[in-house]
This record gives sequence, structure tokens and C-alpha cells, in this order.
Amino acid sequence: MYNSQESFFKSLKSTLPTHFNFPQIVAQVLNISLNESYKKIKGTSSLSLQQLTLLCDELKFNYHYQSNDTEFITFLSPQIDSQKNPMYAYLHSLYEDLVAIHRLKQKQIKVTTDDIPLFYFFKYDELTAFKLFFWADSMDIPKEDLHNFELSEEIRDITQKLNKLYLEIPSTEIWSKDTIHGTIEQIRYAYEAGHLKACFAETILEQLRSCLEDIKSYSLNSRKTPNPDHKFRWYANDVLGSICYLVEGDGSLISFNRFNTFNYLKTQNNDFCSSINSWMDILIKKSVSFSGNGEKQRNRYLNNANLDIQNLLNEINNG
Repeated sequence: MYNSQESFFKSLKSTLPTHFNFPQIVAQVLNISLNESYKKIKGTSSLSLQQLTLLCDELKFNYHYQSNDTEFITFLSPQIDSQKNPMYAYLHSLYEDLVAIHRLKQKQIKVTTDDIPLFYFFKYDELTAFKLFFWADSMDIPKEDLHNFELSEEIRDITQKLNKLYLEIPSTEIWSKDTIHGTIEQIRYAYEAGHLKACFAETILEQLRSCLEDIKSYSLNSRKTPNPDHKFRWYANDVLGSICYLVEGDGSLISFNRFNTFNYLKTQNNDFCSSINSWMDILIKKSVSFSGNGEKQRNRYLNNANLDIQNLLNEINNG
């Protein structure tokens, strides 16, 4: 009878720092005794709709009830269009999600993508500014914070935090044959359209090359930092069909599916996420591994990308 209530408290607890006294927090928010708090968490005392709403509002938790009799799936999407600073609002939404993932005891992100995960770009200011400018331009978002491709301190601070968080979360990434090519073509388009001066185009191309060297080093060591817990597995598959981030953490799954250039739909629907997880596992079996000893395939993939980068640099220099 209380499975949904127990599931609610389990999900709620996973979003909070591990050092928090969870029963005490519930008691404080609901203004009940500690004993009654334990009963509600265990499911031996009913949680009213008003109390559930209060917990969600106070602890900033999005809860989705899934009936056993319905096939409908509820998705969340960050609302950025109405924000005063849409780009920062988008990045801050990503930051909140990544912080929640980072807090989990057991965690992993699985990725299928035909675009380089943006978290790697955030190590490099000019490359970050270009990518955010390109996204903002494609979505007609005001670009006042990216004027002349310079990051505001606010944007720089949050992107650097995002980069650090992502590197500390174990990930398994499946890239397509065009994952790197897409960014190179964006730079080519922006340069030919007159949005980029030659010197800036050269800078971001060199930073893209450095970014790929970073990822190569992660794959060589099978981890993204010196910490062996920050594991990294890298694969390539010719056909993917979608950009999806699947989070496995503390026994639950969360799916982030990208759309409209850089926005995303988020769901914790177990059936949907389990289906995505199974699909990714099948893809991995059919993919080429670049991690560890996959030197020949990895070098061929990166050499082709570096050749494309050099060809564009030559075009710019000769233009």
C-alpha cells in the first residue's frame, strides 16, 4: 500500500547531501516529531498530499507519480525562454542536475551522442564562448553575456564548475563517426558567415584540438582524473540516432534526452529508463572500444578529426 510513499522518500533522500540527517529534515519541514518522521519514511504512517507538496517545494524536489495502469511518461524540461538571462539559467539548471548526481554514492553516466559532450569544452574559455554563442544564435536567445565571444565572470564560473563535476562522475560514452565533425563544421560556418575573425577561429580550433587530447588521455588511463573512481569508457558507433544521457545512481535511473539544439527532456520513469539502458548496453556490444588498449581504432578516429581541423586552419590562413 505504501510502496509509492517509500519510493518517494527514497528518491527524495538521494537528492540531498549524504551528511544530512534525513529524518530530522523531514520532521522540520513538516513540523512533526522525529518519531512521526521515521514512520512516514518507513511507510507506516500516511503522507498527505499537502505534506508531499510541502516537502517537494521546500527541498526543491520534482516528484512524478506513475500509475501502474497508464503508459504515459512525464518529462521535465528547463524553462529558459522566460528567464532574464536564459543562457545562465540553462547552465545553472545543468549545474543543479550535476550536483545532485555527484552527491550519489554509486553513480555513472552513460552517453550516446553525435556532438562532443559540452562539459569537456568548459575547460577552454574561447571554445566555450563560441559554443554557447552558436547555440544562442540558433535558438534566438539574447547574447549580451557573450559579446565579442567573451565570457562573463558569472558564465565562466559556472562552466568551470560544470567541467570539474563532470570529470568526477564516472562515464561511459558512445560517440558517432560525426561527433567531432559537427563542431568543426560549426566553426567553418561561423567563420565563412563573418561571425568569427580569423584569429579567433584559429584559437578555438587549437582549443578543440587540445580538448581532444584531453579526452584521449582519459581513454588511455580509463579515468578522467587521477582518482581511480572517476572511470571513463569510450566507444564509437557509426549509427546512434539520438543524444541521450542516462544516469545510474543508487539503484535508480534518470534519462536526459536532448532536443532543440541544446535543451533536454528529463524523466525518472523506470520503464522508459530501463529501455534506454538496455538499448545502450546493446550499442556498447556493437561499438568499437577506444579505452585502454583500443589504440589503433582510437588513433585513426582522432587522426581523421585532427586532419579536418588542420584543413580548416589551412583554409583560414590562406583566406
